[in-house]
Amino acid sequence: MFLSDQTITNIILVTLIVDFIMNYVADRLNISRLTTHLPEEFSDVYDRKRYKQSQQYLKATTRLGTVTSTIDLGILLAFWFSGGFGALDNFVRETGWSSMGCGLLFIGILAGCKFIISLPFSIYSTFVIEEKFGFNKTTPKLFVLDLIKSMMLSLALGIPLLSAIFWFLESTGSWAWMICWGVTTGFIVPIGSKNYGL
Repeated sequence: MFLSDQTITNIILVTLIVDFIMNYVADRLNISRLTTHLPEEFSDVYDRKRYKQSQQYLKATTRLGTVTSTIDLGILLAFWFSGGFGALDNFVRETGWSSMGCGLLFIGILAGCKFIISLPFSIYSTFVIEEKFGFNKTTPKLFVLDLIKSMMLSLALGIPLLSAIFWFLESTGSWAWMICWGVTTGFIVPIGSKNYGL
């Protein structure tokens, strides 16, 4: 018996929230165990000042990661419960594009929004935190160029990969999830293989 849409929705929501809580607790535990005091066992192989700096840097980046993930989850849940995904789906379908084109546009808009949301945190991490600890070697110009290169690479790799996934889902229909499960768990013998005893 297939799961209802509501059941699948509940599973996804619970998974997102549990994953966030686990990561949050793990980060808090890691921060609470950090110490700027260099263990005596490493006193002759590691500089005390650099060790203290690395621990402070790790604490700062971990805290920023917690803030970022909290805001990300909040925006995702707000977008979800306000009907944002449904509205976006209706918007891309109204373009009249093929199902593959609509799928690419849907993912592209979401990825673009994610990029815009994460950009301020990336800037803060690079030009505030890394600058504070003396790790930043990036100029604003280089930062922008790296962003452009990253976007171009994401498009070059992402569009063909997503197109292949959408084609696969359309071609296999309701059996898509079963085939994916079989491939990922190793239950489907590779095409052309004659050694069925393995």
